[in-house]
Amino acid sequence: MRLNILVATLAICVASQASADFRDEPSVRALYEKAKGEREVSIWGPSRGEVEWIPAAFAKAFPGLEAKFVGDNDVMTKAIAEARAGRNEVDVMWNSVTATVPMMQRDLGVAMDWKAFGLAPESTGFDGKMGYSNKVAYAIAYMADKAGPEGAPKSWEDALLEKYRGKMVSSLFLLPRLIGGLSLAWGEERALRFARELTTKSDLMLTKAPRESFIESGERMFALGEIDSGFRRQIRDGKKFALALPEPVVLVQFGASVMSKAPHPSAARLLAGWLSTPEGRAARTAATGNIDYERGSSDPFARRLNAGEIKAVFDLPTNMAARDEAIKKIGPIIAGQAP
Repeated sequence: MRLNILVATLAICVASQASADFRDEPSVRALYEKAKGEREVSIWGPSRGEVEWIPAAFAKAFPGLEAKFVGDNDVMTKAIAEARAGRNEVDVMWNSVTATVPMMQRDLGVAMDWKAFGLAPESTGFDGKMGYSNKVAYAIAYMADKAGPEGAPKSWEDALLEKYRGKMVSSLFLLPRLIGGLSLAWGEERALRFARELTTKSDLMLTKAPRESFIESGERMFALGEIDSGFRRQIRDGKKFALALPEPVVLVQFGASVMSKAPHPSAARLLAGWLSTPEGRAARTAATGNIDYERGSSDPFARRLNAGEIKAVFDLPTNMAARDEAIKKIGPIIAGQAP
């Protein structure tokens, strides 16, 4: 535990030095001065665990500012409903590229100067209305002491092997989205075939319930298609989970967007920009135990991934339509509703 804290502290120090330049930008200094007059800022995200670390870290980075958060799976729906009713309570929306689409379709986001925070154009989306801050990965989760001699599947298609039959559990919600991501690398035909074979050959348990209990009890050995961030937080807290990330690694891109009618516009831009910097990303890593997969990360796996040594695919505004079309076909197959 002490070693983990030391590593996290060093990561923050290194990241702080690497991202010091953004604090020297006149526009960032001006934002901070204006933000201090606003005094507070609100950020909404898809779960408490993903955003609850922000108030303490942001207050440390920018004294005098109080960040408030809401973490809920329905934040995007709530934000759209409130905007429609003329209520504008949220300043920054932090969510995945896919989940942010409905917000952008309603012109609820505003472009900002990401360059001042060191962010290149390719690390932004929706015509500069989102700054990419981090990714999460689909993984195979298991108990480190219960995986058996065969270990976890080495590739996604290894899950079809006879030795894993009857040993896996998966989420009815997440699995189609994993395979939809795989379709970007494999093509739709191969992805649909994989979905069909999983449902007919693997004796896969599908559930809406959390999969942790199934693998902790030993009822199933592997949870197929889990989001790594949730399990990494539990590993940080002492749980004996382990993760495998087969290739192609399927990543979900997250980012921050400033609401077009943010009640605290300067503080909103400052928070959204800071989340995208190495300093902000390091603060998230230290607080959550998650990996920083973005370019410039010091994590060895992330470095190999960004160098092209590990095959990977992730969602972007440019490929969402193809991915979503595949998910529409995969979902009924997984649910046993396809002809």
